[in-house]
Amino acid sequence: MPTASSAPASSETNNGQSTQLTDSVITADVLAEKAANQKSVVVGERAIVTPSARDWLRHNKVELIHETTAASTGVAASVQVTSDKLVITHSAGQTIDRVLEDAGRQTNGGWNRKSVQSADEAAKKAIGELRRESSRVIVVLTSEPEVVACLANRNEQVKAAVVADAAAVARVKSGLDGNVFVVDPAGRSFFELRNILRRVES
Repeated sequence: MPTASSAPASSETNNGQSTQLTDSVITADVLAEKAANQKSVVVGERAIVTPSARDWLRHNKVELIHETTAASTGVAASVQVTSDKLVITHSAGQTIDRVLEDAGRQTNGGWNRKSVQSADEAAKKAIGELRRESSRVIVVLTSEPEVVACLANRNEQVKAAVVADAAAVARVKSGLDGNVFVVDPAGRSFFELRNILRRVES
C-alpha cells in the first residue's frame, strides 16, 4: 500500500521572474530545485530561511520576500522585502534616518529596521531575531548600550558588544565573531554611523 510522505506540503507559483514557495523551512536545496533562474522568491511570513539558503540567495542574486498576513482576516495583505541585516532603534533622530536611507541605497537589500521603546525590549528583540534566524547580523542603536548588551548576552546564541567606531566593530568580528553590535548614536556624525554599518556588513 502507498505510504504518506513525511515531507511538509509545498507548492509554488512560477511566473518566470518570481517563485512563491509554501515550504515551512527554506533550504538551499529547496531553492536550487524551485528557484533557479528567478529574480525573487516569495516565502510565508513564518517560514524559516536557513543560513545555507541565504548564502544561495546572495550567490545567485535572488531577492527574498516575506509575505505578510492580515491578522484579522487571514488574507494576504502585502509583501515585504527582507534582509539578514537588522537595525533595532531605541533612539530616534534625523541622522539615524539619513544613515539607514543611505545604507539602503548602497547595499543589496538594505537594512531592516525595528523600533522599540526600551533597552529591555531592544535586547529581547535581538534575542528573538537570532533564535529565528541565526545568520542575522544586528545593530542596536540605543542610549543605554551597556544595558542592552548585558541583557542580550544572557542568551547563548547572542554575542553582543558595545562598539564606538568601525575599528571596534572589526575587533569584535575577528575576536568574538560577534552578531549584535550595540551603539550609542548620541554625538556621532552621519559619517561615523555610516562607517559602523558598513564595517558590520563587510
